[in-house]
Amino acid sequence: MAKVLDVRGLRVDFRIDERYYPAVHDIHFHIDEGETLGLVGESGCGKSVTSLAIMRLLGPGTKVSGEVRYGGKNLLAIPDAEMRRIRGNDISMIFQEPMTSLNPVQRIGTQIGESLFLHRGLTGRAAREQAIQLLQEVGIPRAEEVVDDYPHQLSGGMRQRVMIAIAMACNPKLLIADEPTTALDVTIQAQILDLMRRLSRDHGTSILLITHDLGVVAEMCQRVAVMYAGQIVEQGPVREIFKHPQHPYTIGLLNSIPRMDGPRTRLTPIEGNVPSLRNMPRGCRFAPRCPHAMDVCRAQDPEPVMVEPGHDVRCWLHAPVKEAR
Repeated sequence: MAKVLDVRGLRVDFRIDERYYPAVHDIHFHIDEGETLGLVGESGCGKSVTSLAIMRLLGPGTKVSGEVRYGGKNLLAIPDAEMRRIRGNDISMIFQEPMTSLNPVQRIGTQIGESLFLHRGLTGRAAREQAIQLLQEVGIPRAEEVVDDYPHQLSGGMRQRVMIAIAMACNPKLLIADEPTTALDVTIQAQILDLMRRLSRDHGTSILLITHDLGVVAEMCQRVAVMYAGQIVEQGPVREIFKHPQHPYTIGLLNSIPRMDGPRTRLTPIEGNVPSLRNMPRGCRFAPRCPHAMDVCRAQDPEPVMVEPGHDVRCWLHAPVKEAR
C-alpha cells in the first residue's frame, strides 16, 4: 500500500535561555493511504509539537530537522509558497480547542469560504453553497442558518464539527486531528469519532489521530505509535500492541485503563513524571520510571528494534535479542 506521509528522523529543538533543547527526537513513522494512525502518550510528550512540525506551523525559536516526505517531496525543505498550497488543501489539521482556533469575529461561512477561495477559487454564492453543503455533511442541522452564525453562538460539539468541515473542505489526502474530542462529553465524542470515520471511508482520507485516550485508539486506528518524552517508544498494529505490548511504558499505559470485563482490580499507576526539556535523563528517557531499568538503560539510548513484522520497540529489554536497526 502506498504511503501518504513518511516521517524520517524528525527532530524539533526549542530555544530556552540561549540554549536549544530537543522536544522531539528521532521520530520515524509512516501513514498509508486510507489508514488511521494513532499517536498516543501523556501530555507533554511531544505529540502536538510533532504535528505542528509536519505542518510547518512552529514559531520562531525552534529548529526542525529530518524529513517529512509527502508526494515525493520533503515538506521541511520546500519553499513557503508551495507549503501554503499544500497546507489546508492536501493536508489539513483539526486543532485541540475549536473556540480558540476559529476566528471569533468572522461568520462560520466566511471561515469555511476562506479555504475554498484559496485552494478552489470559489467566491460569492458558489462558496456559500459549498459551505452549507459541508456543514450538512458533518451533521450540523439548520446549516443554512448556521453558516451566518459566529463561533460563540455554537456549542462545543458544533464548533468541532465546523472545524472538521473547514479541514475537509478541499478533500485532503491527509487529516491531522489533534485531540479532536477533548473537553467534549462522551456522547458528543462518539458522534465526532463516527463522523471522522465516515469521512475517512467516503473520501479515502488518511488520518493522523493525536490523543491520550487508548480507548479512542482501539476504536479508530489500524496502527498506533506510542510516544514518550519526545520519542516513539513502540509502534505497530493496534491489535498486536494491545494484546502483546513490549515496552514497559506501553504496558504501564494499558494497566492504567479501567476495565469493564474480568475481576475488579486496582489500577496500576506509572510512578513519576515526564521529564522536562532541561532535565532529560541520560540513556533511555523512561529509565527513571521503569521497573525493569538496567545499568545500560541509564547509560545509552536504545535504537528501535523489530520484535514482529511491523512492530517496533525502543527498549534494551529487546535490543540484545534482535539486532537494532
